[in-house]
Amino acid sequence: MGNNSIANQFRGDEIAKIDNNLYPKVGGRLRLAHEQNHKLSITTDIIKYDGKVAVVSAISATSKGSFQGFGMASTERDNEIAPAILELAETRAIARSLRFAGYG
Repeated sequence: MGNNSIANQFRGDEIAKIDNNLYPKVGGRLRLAHEQNHKLSITTDIIKYDGKVAVVSAISATSKGSFQGFGMASTERDNEIAPAILELAETRAIARSLRFAGYG
């Protein structure tokens, strides 16, 4: 997805700039998914959590079908927010499943 496409779909506060590339934030993906689906369901499951590594699966069920994404976070990789690695892994999984569903 090119930067122009992202700028057209997402509001300014829904876009992150990393290394001169634009990426949609999970909040923007969620907004689009809610706006474009009468029924949206997102379920998450913890695959692994041992205090140091968290792996979460998310399934986003939309009118187009169900899309699974996985998210991982670790205290080593994400040291700044180490106390919240489970939440970070869940957010990453949801973002990935929504991306697979076509939102961003």
